Amino acid sequence: MRAALLLIGSLLFLQGTTFGQAQRRVMLESFTQASCPPCAAQNPGFNQLVFNNWDKAVLLKYQTSWPGYDPMNEQNPDEVQTRVDYYGVTGVPNVRIDGALDAGVSGNVTAAQINNAYNVPTPLEMELTHQMSADLDSIFIQGKIRNVSDTEFGPANTVLHVAIMEQEVIFPEPPGSTDEVDFYSVMRKMLPSANGAPLAPIAAGDSLEFGFSVPLPDYIYNYAQVGAVAFVQTNGSRQVHQAAISEAPGTLEGYADVAMELASQGPGGLCEYELTPAVEITNATATEVTEMEVTVSVNGGAPISQSWSGSLAQGQSVTITFEQQTVSPGATEVSFNLASVNGSIDINRLNQLITSQTFYTLSDTPVGTEIIQGFETTPNLGIPANTLLIKDADLEFGVVNQSYLQGIGATVPGPVGGFGASAKSIMVDFWRWAEEGDQASMIFEKTDLSTSAAPVLAFEHAYAQYPNFSDRLTISVSENCGDTWTTVWNKAGSQLATTPPVQPFFVPNASQWVADTIDLSAFAEAAELLVRFTATSDYGNNLFIDNINLFSTLSSTDEPGLLEGKVFAYPNPAGELVNIDFQLVEGSRLDISIFDISGKLVQTLVGGEQYPAGAHKVLWQPQQSGLFLIRLATEHGAVTKRMTVVR
Repeated sequence: MRAALLLIGSLLFLQGTTFGQAQRRVMLESFTQASCPPCAAQNPGFNQLVFNNWDKAVLLKYQTSWPGYDPMNEQNPDEVQTRVDYYGVTGVPNVRIDGALDAGVSGNVTAAQINNAYNVPTPLEMELTHQMSADLDSIFIQGKIRNVSDTEFGPANTVLHVAIMEQEVIFPEPPGSTDEVDFYSVMRKMLPSANGAPLAPIAAGDSLEFGFSVPLPDYIYNYAQVGAVAFVQTNGSRQVHQAAISEAPGTLEGYADVAMELASQGPGGLCEYELTPAVEITNATATEVTEMEVTVSVNGGAPISQSWSGSLAQGQSVTITFEQQTVSPGATEVSFNLASVNGSIDINRLNQLITSQTFYTLSDTPVGTEIIQGFETTPNLGIPANTLLIKDADLEFGVVNQSYLQGIGATVPGPVGGFGASAKSIMVDFWRWAEEGDQASMIFEKTDLSTSAAPVLAFEHAYAQYPNFSDRLTISVSENCGDTWTTVWNKAGSQLATTPPVQPFFVPNASQWVADTIDLSAFAEAAELLVRFTATSDYGNNLFIDNINLFSTLSSTDEPGLLEGKVFAYPNPAGELVNIDFQLVEGSRLDISIFDISGKLVQTLVGGEQYPAGAHKVLWQPQQSGLFLIRLATEHGAVTKRMTVVR
């Protein structure tokens, strides 16, 4: 249904009107956010101030897109942004009083400011009412603006704003990163748009009626809390001349309200695959529940429906269980939908906010004998091959490249792969990940190290602290499919940092990377080893990870022999020249070969030449950037060194 604006240009002439001034209703427009710590600290006091002056003021809150996550903004970001731009709001919380007065943060608003605005005369009176359709899919808003003065009201560029709002949105859990759960007079939709509708001049003593008949947004949380707000504003001066509210009913007799709790029995471990979907439904109101239809969908597949009939009084519960399924390795999302209650919709979604859960499993069979992952073939924010990503949102842990970062407004000095040598890497977006203590993990599928004589885990990372905030990267391994884990690398804050702290959104240049190596020789005979990278947020700055490789420095036939502890390759990372220093205990024929990380021979530096006992140096001039293996082999054994080259 298209929005219908009714009678906006029709003037109804009233006889015998007494000319004078009307009582103003003060318009308070509040810009706030669910993940804004100052908002959470100041809004309770501001809300109470508004409640204390409810007969004098009209409140409308816009949930902005910054500084963190806010589901109310994500449901209608464009109209909020239009009002942000209209006032030039640059920080939250922020309150505008009757449009023209920037009152600053919500904690600074006073009763005196409200009273001062309330006592300013206005030529306009305004009435506003609303109703909803029986099936709650539409709203009908009617209003009247009356000019009670003895002169025409017609300031140039004056508009009528009408907004659908939810008067109380009380979340069961904080929707953002603060502890704020109570939100009031939240703007949900503006009519006909966030720019308002042009208002025709109103002659002295005359009235103008307006009306909207529109579908309700499908993201309404609680239909019993749906109301409407209207105000007349002159663009340019931004002065609001009058405001009105049609309050939410608070209750809707005869409609059901049930709570949903997820009750699925999922796989007991990463290598178990049986799943039984189930939900527990509780009647939250005095309206008896006699029938329900619930659907479940696995990984976005066709919904499976199950009907229930019976009798649920207030507070009583029932568990609806679906047929057991066998899931495949990977992430399995199970989503539920309450299709109907008593043949209609449920009026309150706030007790059904969590409707899906994800279960994670891995293949029971090792996928190879090594890990070679540079992320170059992984789409932005995609899942790298042979990995499992356990995270809450794409922002937290994902593959990115230069164009992606530029697209979100970041300053990017060049390619974002390790040492600037490749296009892609993993970014852990601590800068926007405000939920301190939350974790995201990347787990590699099982690797068979039973024939690896000396396994090494190598990777590269770049990280800058946000001053005084310490994010963490932990690397752990498991030999029993994740039943237990052993930490092999754990750094946070300044220990993790590869460059001094910075406040802007961090994207590394080529010189801000370091190469890391972890000795996994203690797991050399593991027939199945899981490797897990876990990021823990402290709401700091970004971490980048690239070129994760698990390989053996000695093959099953290699032995250190004459070279044990006597081979050095430097600098690492290197540029135009690599020094290879080694010492032979006794004379031997020698091979020195360069391989790329896939095992392909790149160059032979020494080919079977006889070297005497003692110290020696060989120079290598790399021709391209990348990760390489330098292998020195004598008649009695061999040693392999890892080298990162940045050209």
